[in-house]
Amino acid sequence: MTRPVVGIVGYHHEVPRPFGTLPVSGAPTSYAEAVRAAGGLPVLLPLEDALALLGIVDAVVLTGGADVGADPARDRAELHVARAVVGADLPTLGVCRGLQVLAVAHGGTLRGVPGHLLPEEGHRVRTAPGSLVRRLLGAPVRTSALHQQAVDEPGPCWHATAWTGDDTVEALEPTDPSWPVLGVQWHPELVRQPFRDGTGPAIFGWLVSGAAARGRRRDGRPLVAGRR
Repeated sequence: MTRPVVGIVGYHHEVPRPFGTLPVSGAPTSYAEAVRAAGGLPVLLPLEDALALLGIVDAVVLTGGADVGADPARDRAELHVARAVVGADLPTLGVCRGLQVLAVAHGGTLRGVPGHLLPEEGHRVRTAPGSLVRRLLGAPVRTSALHQQAVDEPGPCWHATAWTGDDTVEALEPTDPSWPVLGVQWHPELVRQPFRDGTGPAIFGWLVSGAAARGRRRDGRPLVAGRR
């Protein structure tokens, strides 16, 4: 059975080692695990090369991490990717910071939000009627809550489709229904306590299904063969 290729955009961090600090490019393994569990083949895209590598993948994940503005080099690279995926018609999932990058890349703004670092209990989110997140998750859903920044104004390309009780934006979907893009402010890739989030199978299932459909439409490159 063929497996669609899902590119996970990596970033730089440093790992303490006995001989000193080791620079590393990567992403939390939970993203690859979530893609794999949904039937996709995860591939890490090094930050500097992610834009050039979009042509070899069937979908993209923009991951969570530090606030937008904390790492200007990462911001620049991911903003380029966030603009390019739209033109490439690539199914794309933005997770937490990834949602914020999607917003900023297309004219949105951000703000600080207190009270949203709730690693164990998470919070309840309401979804908009007719939205993709409503179709995937239902009307009320409990999600993880691990952020201190959120969307203020989505910008002209997005509309908000999920909110917490204090009206913090928790999901973005494109105003153009032909764009296969979804941004969520929570962390659907988390599957282990105490940070477990139950939305992962539906969210990553949507992404991998879109990737599979796009892969079948591609010319000149077969999907990677493998077993689910």
